[in-house]
Amino acid sequence: MAKATAVIRSATLRDIPEIVRLWEELMDFHQERDPFFTRARNGADLFRRFVEQNVGNDAACVLVAVVEDGIVGYCQGMIDHHPPALAEPDYGQILDFMVTASHRHTGIGRQMFEPLCKWFRREGIRRIEVRHSTFNDLAADFWPKMGFKPYLRTLFMEL
Repeated sequence: MAKATAVIRSATLRDIPEIVRLWEELMDFHQERDPFFTRARNGADLFRRFVEQNVGNDAACVLVAVVEDGIVGYCQGMIDHHPPALAEPDYGQILDFMVTASHRHTGIGRQMFEPLCKWFRREGIRRIEVRHSTFNDLAADFWPKMGFKPYLRTLFMEL
């Protein structure tokens, strides 16, 4: 797909309906691969409230990617903390990272990732962590290109 240039900016409360729409697309993408990601009946409303809190939170960064036809991506990062017994317990956690299907493989993900990293650096964060489903081949391909490597493995079982 051809490269695209997006305007990456901080999200505002007015952007939240479009962010929720993208989140629903993201969850449906995941649910097709793993039923665990089935949205709760009130999931969109709960997510909307979560994003509202993060837009107004100094310890969070919510960005949107805008092209001519509107918001085509969003990401959320947050400062989190490992146990205080570690020398550097503070780290950046990427909570969500999404580019709509019609704009994937155009460079917009990388364009969003760079200002998110800058925000973490300004906040004094030296380590960023991201989790993704093992069923998500797009994420499995994208995150190593951004420089991520595994350090923990989460296992699960259904009861």
